[in-house]
Amino acid sequence: MKSFDEIVDDLNISGSELSEWIEHNWVLPTQEDGTILFTDDDESRVRLLNEMINDIGVNYEAMPIILRSMDQVYNLRTLLGHLATAIQALPADSRQELEEIIRSRG
Repeated sequence: MKSFDEIVDDLNISGSELSEWIEHNWVLPTQEDGTILFTDDDESRVRLLNEMINDIGVNYEAMPIILRSMDQVYNLRTLLGHLATAIQALPADSRQELEEIIRSRG
């Protein structure tokens, strides 16, 4: 986990900009004993925000829509990963039957 100041220094962004992103709930760090802490996922999100806003020029009005769509894709990928794991746990004949059903509808 990294502190607010570490994220600002490591990613070369302003503290006021990072604070604004937190206020908009675009990144959701945790707080322990008055210290704001960022997980690796939080840091990745801050990197993404920085790139989209400062490098690509995405405006603040569009950001909620973009982030919501990205979060939905991420959640779907996670769900598909769980589904793939569950399918792999099935007996071979059940997996084969499921594959046949999927192919017949595709």
